[in-house]
Amino acid sequence: MLGIDLIRDLAVILLVAAATGWLCRRLGLSVVVGYLLAGMIIGPYTPPFQLVASVERVQMLADFGLVFLIFSVGMGLSLGRLQRLGFSLALATLVGALLILNLCRLLGASLGWPPTQSLFLAGMLMVSSSAIISKVLEELNATHERWGQLALGMTVLEDVVAVVMLTLLTSLASFGGQNAPSIWPTLGKLSAFVVLVVFLSVLVVPRTLRWLTREGATELRTLLLAGLVLGLAWVASRAGYSPALGAFLLGALVAGTPFRADVERSFEGVKQMFGAVFFVAIGMLFDFRLLLQAWPLVLGATAIALLARPMACAFGLLTAGNSNRESLQAGLALTPIGEFSFVIAQLGVSTGVVPASFSAVAVGVSLGTALTAPVLMRRSESVASWIESKQPQRFRDIIAYYHDWLAHLQARQGSSVLWKLTGGRLGQIAAHLLFLSALLLFWQPAYRLLAGVFGENILFPGGLRLLFWMVFGILLIGPLVALWRNVEAVTIILAEGASRESPRRRMLQPWIQRGLKGIAGLILAVWLLTLLPLGGAPTGTVLVIVGVVLIAAILFSTQLLRWHGRLEIQLRSELRSASSPAGAAGVSLPVLDQPSGWNLEIAEVTLPSQSDLAGRSIRELGLRPATGCSILTLDRGGFNRINPGPDELLYPGDRLLLLGPPDRLPQAERLLAQGLRNPSETVRFEELTSDTLVVPPGCAQAGKPLRDLRPPRDLGVLICGIQRGRDRQVLPPATASFQPGDRLLLVGATRQLEAYKAWLTEGV
Repeated sequence: MLGIDLIRDLAVILLVAAATGWLCRRLGLSVVVGYLLAGMIIGPYTPPFQLVASVERVQMLADFGLVFLIFSVGMGLSLGRLQRLGFSLALATLVGALLILNLCRLLGASLGWPPTQSLFLAGMLMVSSSAIISKVLEELNATHERWGQLALGMTVLEDVVAVVMLTLLTSLASFGGQNAPSIWPTLGKLSAFVVLVVFLSVLVVPRTLRWLTREGATELRTLLLAGLVLGLAWVASRAGYSPALGAFLLGALVAGTPFRADVERSFEGVKQMFGAVFFVAIGMLFDFRLLLQAWPLVLGATAIALLARPMACAFGLLTAGNSNRESLQAGLALTPIGEFSFVIAQLGVSTGVVPASFSAVAVGVSLGTALTAPVLMRRSESVASWIESKQPQRFRDIIAYYHDWLAHLQARQGSSVLWKLTGGRLGQIAAHLLFLSALLLFWQPAYRLLAGVFGENILFPGGLRLLFWMVFGILLIGPLVALWRNVEAVTIILAEGASRESPRRRMLQPWIQRGLKGIAGLILAVWLLTLLPLGGAPTGTVLVIVGVVLIAAILFSTQLLRWHGRLEIQLRSELRSASSPAGAAGVSLPVLDQPSGWNLEIAEVTLPSQSDLAGRSIRELGLRPATGCSILTLDRGGFNRINPGPDELLYPGDRLLLLGPPDRLPQAERLLAQGLRNPSETVRFEELTSDTLVVPPGCAQAGKPLRDLRPPRDLGVLICGIQRGRDRQVLPPATASFQPGDRLLLVGATRQLEAYKAWLTEGV
């Protein structure tokens, strides 16, 4: 009986995975290692322990696990989080990925590999394991140190790189690695597909989730999201991309809504169970004989992961303007390869594009880096110091000059009035182009679906084609007109800027504007002719379609533009909500530099549901008098309060970020975490940073007790230290005051710190 056999196989997988996962936790290793070992133990290539009857059935369950696993990866990302990570970290991630890509291509060329095999190896080594990295950083209490934050930020962006690589490699695999399409058309179609899915999902998913939440139908919300995850995975697969792409996009979209925490809790069990099945299935497909045959390749790939990958990531961070030592420490933390490596290896082996030995490479490198990474991270400071000491002085001078140039460039950033005026318009033009491209590229599946339901000859012979393109053309009018209006606005601004200094400005400006509009119109016409299906239809049918569309454009253009404008407003509103700290509930990445030289450290703790402290105020808690530590941030249900006031009440599940001396933090953690069930739970807070400020002469606030200074608390800024000469006062009491010339240690969000500095120096 198929059902009973499947139940037996699943029971064996979960029990063995639980046992090996528990053993790995006891040894301080990632549970992923335990799941892989479980698969090796019960897999078909371990003769004494062939406990699973059908690998094919397990593979079917693993496909479910992959979809929900990638959905959870997408849940760790959102538009707001991407914005907070910033361009510099994205640049560092891109540089590191390109270095690994080209290194693998050179290695493949030297070994005589086909180019596709080199791309698959690069895809496997481009991505780090965020689970292992975050776990080790938390154990080292380095989660809020600068180098730790750089490593965590790069793991987030590397997930995006992994999804792009997985999608491209899926397209290559569909052609068997032969006569594959060039990369730029593939990237263009991928971007168009992503924009189409994101636009439609943003318009539908958040509103539906809000409605179901208001109705109290949480179970229906879970069913809806589960169906959407599987449905978008199927749509991505039918479009020729990896199923992981659809699940990832939906996860990133849900991450930008206030329902993220609830959705995570709802899917946690599904992700854990099917995720474990996925990794066990990877281990079951591991053949030890392949490891014996491919051990040189396994060792070479492990060497790249342990040596070349940290250096590539460190160079990327250096390129983005980070210090030498922080870049090296973050690079060393990025050695363990991630979950996507198994997915990419499995894709290549199952499609026959790469040899079966690549699965042994993925497992071997994963085990090797998982065992080595904790040691490297614990010794990262000494290793980085040693590497720094061996660098030539000329190299250091070049890096220092480059960083000075970057600082000068950043100081001039935003000075271009022309860019300020056109930047937003150019972004809208790009979004409209991608959206329209997606509609024009993916019309065929929609047409085939309608043809299967109604037939080609609805109403009259060839009626479906005529009716389809009439309706489709009318729907394209709104986005096309909006696109052209943005183009016209940009040409006006550019013509104004180009003719501003000319004495013949009034004569030149209209000619420049007409020329730019002509060039833009020609480009758009070529773009439309490239994407529109011009063949296969009689001339009369084409003329009828064009005529109907033109008449509709004349008669209904105002209504269509109004409808399109409402959709744009709704889309922008949802995107702003997704990118705001409040909308992206609980997904913000804590970016807090460790206050060096002040003998202070950061710790995180969650108030348990059984705690006697629940319902008491921070003043009643007496945390600072008892332990000398202070609460920087309170996260409740995904909404953050920076520097909460003494009358703030604490509730079960509140997540607190503590600052204090390293010898007093354990006492504060024990006080707050009594009865805590899961102290190792990862906590995400609003973006914070530390900064110092010298009190200027003539400051009107000097000499006043800190408790009388309301603006710091209103702005969410905490004064954590006052240095006067050589004397330092850490976490000063409310009765303390500062004087002109004192150096203040401040903690808060960047925008609050800037506002506080402006307030403190006001009138000076």
